[in-house]
Amino acid sequence: MRFLLHPLFLLTILAGQAQQTKVVDVNKDNVQIVGSLYYMVGDAPVSAAKYVKVVAGTPYFSESWMKAKLELEKGSVYQQVLVRLDLLANDLQYIGPGGKELVATTPVKSVTLLDSVSGKEYKFVHSSFLRLSKDMEAGWYLQLTTGTAVLYKKIRKMITEDKPYGSATVEQSISTAGQYFVEINAAFNRVKKFKELPDLLKDKKDELNKYISERNLSGKNDEDYIDLVTHYNDLLVKSNSMAVIQ
Repeated sequence: MRFLLHPLFLLTILAGQAQQTKVVDVNKDNVQIVGSLYYMVGDAPVSAAKYVKVVAGTPYFSESWMKAKLELEKGSVYQQVLVRLDLLANDLQYIGPGGKELVATTPVKSVTLLDSVSGKEYKFVHSSFLRLSKDMEAGWYLQLTTGTAVLYKKIRKMITEDKPYGSATVEQSISTAGQYFVEINAAFNRVKKFKELPDLLKDKKDELNKYISERNLSGKNDEDYIDLVTHYNDLLVKSNSMAVIQ
């Protein structure tokens, strides 16, 4: 027999475990959100009418619900959670008990989405856990690389309204744009132009400019940014290896 426990009751009995790092696989055949995961979620319902006027574009990273791994503020990890990221409102939506669509209302450190078709993973880190300056936007940042230099992308969603001639109804359109950021030496910097990246990674500036020229990188897509930052991290690894040998 299965029992659905109230979130507040679960929070009480699991309070003593809050400092422990644990990994929980959420079984889709049972209650989707279980255990101390209630520590971070709220029960605000997803509004069914929120985007009814949208005729073009999407507020979501993906319209489909995706399986995800959630990392909480204190280190607990939950896997196989069905979620959807609203990048316009910066909301994390999840499937709760009984199949209800809910919005998380307390901090989640990171969300790693799994594309079941391609097998590709997308890790988003919340700005609350990044060293952003005051002029940078809050919300979710897509992590594109790991290493000494970490590359992020802020997928910005913008909404505009239009009232067609002769219509009494306002229509909304959502557009998407991207901004890149690099985190290195405890600093989080926006990359305004691709050719500025070597200046931000200045200890390997000459090598990076040469690499851009040799590979004919233009910065017109994510792959060029990823390629350059990955090359920088590889150069550091090689430099450190040579230093150890000597």
